[in-house]
Amino acid sequence: MLTALYPGKGFADRTSSDQAVATADPGLYLTALVLLAISHPLWLVLLHTQAGIGGSGAVVVTEALLLAACVPLLLKRLPLGFYLAGVLLLINAVALGLLRDSTDPKPLRDLLVPLVFLGVGASIANEAVADRVLKTAVWLVLAVGFFEFLALDAFMRVFDIQSYFLARGVGDPNIGLYRQDKLVASALRPDGIGRTILPFLGPHRASSVFVEPVSFGNFAVICAAWGLAKGREAWRSGAFFVAAALVMLVLCDSRFGLLSIAVLALLRLVVVRGGEPIGIAFPFACVGILIGMAAVLGVEYTDSVLGRLTLTGDTLRSMPGGGLFGVAASARRYYDMGYPYALANFGLVACLAIWAAFWLLPRQFPVAQRFHLYVALYLALLLCVSGDSAFAFKTSAVLWFLLGMLTGDRTSAVSAPE
Repeated sequence: MLTALYPGKGFADRTSSDQAVATADPGLYLTALVLLAISHPLWLVLLHTQAGIGGSGAVVVTEALLLAACVPLLLKRLPLGFYLAGVLLLINAVALGLLRDSTDPKPLRDLLVPLVFLGVGASIANEAVADRVLKTAVWLVLAVGFFEFLALDAFMRVFDIQSYFLARGVGDPNIGLYRQDKLVASALRPDGIGRTILPFLGPHRASSVFVEPVSFGNFAVICAAWGLAKGREAWRSGAFFVAAALVMLVLCDSRFGLLSIAVLALLRLVVVRGGEPIGIAFPFACVGILIGMAAVLGVEYTDSVLGRLTLTGDTLRSMPGGGLFGVAASARRYYDMGYPYALANFGLVACLAIWAAFWLLPRQFPVAQRFHLYVALYLALLLCVSGDSAFAFKTSAVLWFLLGMLTGDRTSAVSAPE
């Protein structure tokens, strides 16, 4: 929907004057925008804890303001296909909403955030700037993560996550969604399961600026993907992001992150240049495996990785036609089931079109090609085990910002041979 709709002028096809503007360092504005996109949940918790401000509409208003803050960067010369993609997403959301008699704006928001931050990155188009922004974000995330992990009592006095979510009307404290120590339930590995990474550190899982550990682990995977995509000439920068990701995995004890980074490292070793298009098959392979697991193993749900996977596979094979095409009367959330969530909320046609557009994005040099492949793997795996985490503002924004930076960047095309 980007280069496909406007093939004559992709993100990388700019005049020299356009490129000079695009590669200019945007300074503090861009850094602040990305940092707020990542960390705004923490500041909302702080505001509610210390001032009693914030409720069900706080997140909506904050996200709307962040998207509005992107507008000045989107006014630069982006391809016409970028704006047409936004119109098509709006038309799809409105049409499906009318067919299922729903006014829920979340499906549109889920796709608008990636598109907007992809455009923000493409409007700057400089890998070096992206490095600086992401490094700043990493230091912020690690600082807050270590504060929480090493001084939990002090952290909870400043940030009462439980009361913040209850003020938003999310969850019921009587059903175990929240712990008595003001953290979400997933911040503690239950008895009998325990910590996976370095068990001697105890059951606590840090959440850092994301206020829940799942997104912390997802951010670690994004950082590792960025580092592993680097060429040999930038190995120091790549090593920093991978090492930081491993530290984050320890803090949040993310099993998904550990598995994903291991597979990313394997891809870095075995996929030769030009082989990146194998990523096109990732989601289709995942869906086939999920359905096969449900058919062979049966479905007996347990709160485990295997239980979640088989339930997702069974849900996929039993979804009615209306659910597959997004026109069912109720597009329910499908907790921990990303593929059913995407199909029910966006429709099969839109999902296929978006995936095709993703692979039509320009990726003219090795770093961009590798990162593109790693993003494809991350999304395909995440949709297997999580409902809407792939569309969470705090991680989706930085992921698509980084992809946009490489999509439009031509400065790295002259890097040393690989």
